[in-house]
Amino acid sequence: MQGNYRTNYGTRFQMLSQDQLQELFNGVHHVLEHTGLEVHHEEARDILSEAGAWVDGLHVRIPSYLVKEALQKAPRSFTIYARDGNAKHDIRIGPGRAHFGPGPTPPNFIDVETLERRPYLRNDAAIVAKVCDALPNIDFCESLGTINDVHHELAASYEFATMFPSTSKPIVAWSYGKDDAEDIHKIAIAEAGGQKAFELRPNYVHYCEPLSPLVSTFEAMDKLIFAAKHRVPVIFTPCPLAGGTAPITAAGIIIQAAAESWMGLVVAQALKPGIPFFMGGVLSVLDMSAMILAYGAPELSLMMAGITELAHFAGLPLWQTGGCTDSKTLDEQAALEGSLSVFFSALSGGDLCHDVGYTESGLTGSILQTAMMDEAIGYARRITRGIEVNEDTLAVDVIHNVGPNGHYLREEHTHRYYKNEYWYPKLCDRRNYEEWDTMGRTTMGDRVIARVHDILATHQPSPIQPETEAAIQQVLEAAEARVQAPV
Repeated sequence: MQGNYRTNYGTRFQMLSQDQLQELFNGVHHVLEHTGLEVHHEEARDILSEAGAWVDGLHVRIPSYLVKEALQKAPRSFTIYARDGNAKHDIRIGPGRAHFGPGPTPPNFIDVETLERRPYLRNDAAIVAKVCDALPNIDFCESLGTINDVHHELAASYEFATMFPSTSKPIVAWSYGKDDAEDIHKIAIAEAGGQKAFELRPNYVHYCEPLSPLVSTFEAMDKLIFAAKHRVPVIFTPCPLAGGTAPITAAGIIIQAAAESWMGLVVAQALKPGIPFFMGGVLSVLDMSAMILAYGAPELSLMMAGITELAHFAGLPLWQTGGCTDSKTLDEQAALEGSLSVFFSALSGGDLCHDVGYTESGLTGSILQTAMMDEAIGYARRITRGIEVNEDTLAVDVIHNVGPNGHYLREEHTHRYYKNEYWYPKLCDRRNYEEWDTMGRTTMGDRVIARVHDILATHQPSPIQPETEAAIQQVLEAAEARVQAPV
């Protein structure tokens, strides 16, 4: 038995020193206290004022003690539950765990049959959810698009209603405002068994997005307040562009993004102390030649690693980014950019890593990219699992028994470990040339497409409750009536 023995659980990337993190932490407090933000929501301003913030019209400044109180109230560890009770699909948020899923809202989608780029349709939400449900390394579901073939104000409501029966994995939902946030919540609590049951086992997270630089819009705050009042785990994530809507330096954009997110943190914890809150920040650069948000840039991984370390230093989980690309198609660029960003997200331990499947700089969703990245996530997870060192894995006795010029194929030790010690690919081809040639010379792209088609043809997600089916119908009928009613 060993005492005072330090064990490293997995492999992690550490970029910033404790002194650097403290400087960033202090910088965020300085911005919130001395610069402040615009808050375009009267109730939010009242909540902040009552809590102790300085409010002057739309302008709000938050003293550092108030931010630190909110940080202490927010939990670092909690669980988002699978809707069907399958514990394998629960997401346990806590130090050292990285979870992956798609992103929301691109206007376009890569058709899984024609492989052509087209507007995102309602049925695509079911396709994305079903494939995510089957992929072993995708932990949560988002839509990879905004539905174009329903009334635009109802896109989020239809999206959630369509995804929910097609996956039992937790969903990260978004909405335009409070009305569709309420639609989403009615469906979720119908499956959970009511509001109280939902609070014990929340099955979705609500995504809210303030505006950079330093603006909390009415819609973002309205959704945040709704989520907090109903104890829905919430993400409050800006999307600043380095050199455009944020400082061009990595340290500067991290400080601004954290300030924008922590404004939401203070409101959420003032309303419902202890509500699960994800610090957000989708950070990348404004490419000065292409004038786009570069999703495949190395700076995205660098900045996201930095803000992840700051979030963890402050005691918060982070809404990460990875598995995305600026490529327009399923090609070598998509594999390179997506895999590298997935790897760095896994190494930095981002708690919920989204946008897995974004292509064309976030303008087009591709479930094919998501499926390819599922392979990259599995690869990264094997590396970040690290090396287990104990008496059995040291294998000193096994080495002695085999001795010089022997082999290990028949050893019980080999049989006991080979299934779990190795990572086995589902898409990468390890066959010899002759076998590969005989099997049709398939490329990675060919195998990705075939796998998605096979999932859509064979996978059956667990069914929702009959009460949930009725709730979905009622919610959508009421939503249609809402947008058709005369103003």
